[in-house]
Amino acid sequence: MNYYNKIFLIIALVFSASIAYSQSKKDSIEQVLDSIYPKTIVAEISSDEFTEYAPSISANGRIMIFESNQNGLWNLYLTRFEEGKWIDEVPIDSVNMAADSNDVISGPNFSYDGNRIYFHASFDGGFGAEDIYFSERVGDNWTEPENMGPEINSSSFDGFPTISTDGKTLYFTRNSKNIPEGINEFCYEIYASQKTDSGWSEPEVLPYPVNLGCEKAPKIMADNRTLIFASLREGGIGGFDLYQTRLNEDGDWIKPVPLEYVNTTDDDLFSSISASGDLMYFSKRNDIYSVEIPQEFRQFQNVTLQGVIRDADSKEGLSASIRITDANTSEIITSFDNNPSDGFYSIVLSAGRAYNLEVRKEDYSSALYYYDLRDIESYQEYEQNIDLFTTAHLNVNIYDIELYDPLKSTITVKNTSGRTVDIVESDGQNWKTRVDLPIGNAYTVEVESENFKSKSFSIDLTGLILYRVYEEDIELIPEKIGVPINVNDLLSGGSVSSSTLIIRNKTRNEEIVISGNQTINLRVGDRYMVEASSDRGYAFNSTEIEISNQGKLQTIDESTGEIKEDSKGVELKLQPLAKDANLTLKDIYFESNSSDLFESSFEELDRVIKLMKSYPTMKIEIAAHTDDIGAAAYNVRLSKQRANSVISYITSNGIEEDRLISQGYGESKPVVPNDSEENRAKNRRVELKILDIQLAQND
Repeated sequence: MNYYNKIFLIIALVFSASIAYSQSKKDSIEQVLDSIYPKTIVAEISSDEFTEYAPSISANGRIMIFESNQNGLWNLYLTRFEEGKWIDEVPIDSVNMAADSNDVISGPNFSYDGNRIYFHASFDGGFGAEDIYFSERVGDNWTEPENMGPEINSSSFDGFPTISTDGKTLYFTRNSKNIPEGINEFCYEIYASQKTDSGWSEPEVLPYPVNLGCEKAPKIMADNRTLIFASLREGGIGGFDLYQTRLNEDGDWIKPVPLEYVNTTDDDLFSSISASGDLMYFSKRNDIYSVEIPQEFRQFQNVTLQGVIRDADSKEGLSASIRITDANTSEIITSFDNNPSDGFYSIVLSAGRAYNLEVRKEDYSSALYYYDLRDIESYQEYEQNIDLFTTAHLNVNIYDIELYDPLKSTITVKNTSGRTVDIVESDGQNWKTRVDLPIGNAYTVEVESENFKSKSFSIDLTGLILYRVYEEDIELIPEKIGVPINVNDLLSGGSVSSSTLIIRNKTRNEEIVISGNQTINLRVGDRYMVEASSDRGYAFNSTEIEISNQGKLQTIDESTGEIKEDSKGVELKLQPLAKDANLTLKDIYFESNSSDLFESSFEELDRVIKLMKSYPTMKIEIAAHTDDIGAAAYNVRLSKQRANSVISYITSNGIEEDRLISQGYGESKPVVPNDSEENRAKNRRVELKILDIQLAQND
């Protein structure tokens, strides 16, 4: 049966009923209506002994409140929908206990987010006979009733409140001033008040054709445009019937139409529809019923967006400001605060638009989400938990601008007033160092590392903060001084123009290769090994230097390790390669009273190997010497063993054995008297003597 056939049948039934109002005729009409639009009693809630009345369902359809007289008083109850049925019916004690035995609590309605209940009651201390109150959810409990105040309540009756999904419009009823002739019922008119920055506006009565003089129990739907209410008016088929009107594009209410799918010959009141818009709950006689809503009567398509706003670290619920805007026009659709006790929020958005959801809380980060609902064709629910945080994680990546090595540094954070709020040390092992910064402030971050130029940057964590992790790369420039390095002939003192310098930084991983006789910029605070060589018939030479933290050049005595300041620069003298030339090898160390080489000796011996490979005809003597500590024979034997250890290392790296001879001279050839520890250190040495060499013409 199509819609128009249904209307025709109902009109015929109404006309027939108007001729004779016998009980049997009413029953007949009721049976026909039920056959067209079956209505189902909500058996889990309704009972034979008591009256269950005024259902109101949350936007997600999972919680219902209603009133009942099961304890002899009109009290409010709450029930939950789980696994296809309503369960766990419990009284809302915090509200019910505010009444005495003569008080009435009636007309409850949820806010669409389920965090408030609006109702009217005759509590003492009100502004009129019955006032409008609200109670807020705190976890699983509800606060004591709070009067809406004189902006809403008058000296007469104010009741049956219902609030729009955006929280901006409150609809309710007051005593009617224009009761239609012939109606003996107690009648009301529907009013509306707008929420402003300064409070609720002066309530205004809704115009004709909504108010005809005997209306009751309005309910604004989730689209904020559809209003359903009960009315006694011409054309009804019983007592109070339910009617539906909508706001058109001009902001005017269209003519109300009767809801034939729900109206019966009894009083039909208190419609409640979840955001899905497919099922209506209502009151008839003494029970609560449900009926499926025909497609032509369904409200505009909606989406329910719900979840919990919580602290990102503790996961505790937070109260925050929520603002919904049109993504294309930036028009503010609604703004409100969610439930403060557990952070739950629920928003109903109309299809056909794109939205931005913005969440803010003082001293917390913000959240911004985009929802495109322009092509939504059916009801949907989105779960969106929102985590806000009080601190941002600033990852400062500190490294050497030239070598890209991580640096040990001090990170100092100051606020806009210059006060230091945190000091964090980087370990120099990892590039990334995390600094936690409280949201809601702007900061200056200064990075300092010894012997590097400091660097600072700013970070502003005020306003709309959406991201928790921030990255900042800090490339620090090393402090340097110029160090002249000259390479000269050991015998003539003249400059060796064809020399090569290899400068190895012993403090960090750095190697510099340049030609000799020039000034090179070296890092303050670092120690270097400077090696000079020439392929024009010279042996190698090396020395160790350090640039002090004060930027002074310091040379290091090879035998004693003594450090001396030298402002002139570095001079390396190269021994010309010739038969019988002697070259003292540096940094050749053995275990005490042993011929076992320390690994630190290999660097100098590798230079010997390189030299011998460059001059294949060169034959050498490796001579080891000791100081005068110990028996002379023992020192000779030990020095011979040490010379053999040096030769063993050289031959193991590709040099033929017949090119080397070992000699152990013990204490017999001191270079200085053994009269001090410093001199003894100089006498403990390994020397290279050239036994034979044939140089090419150009060497």
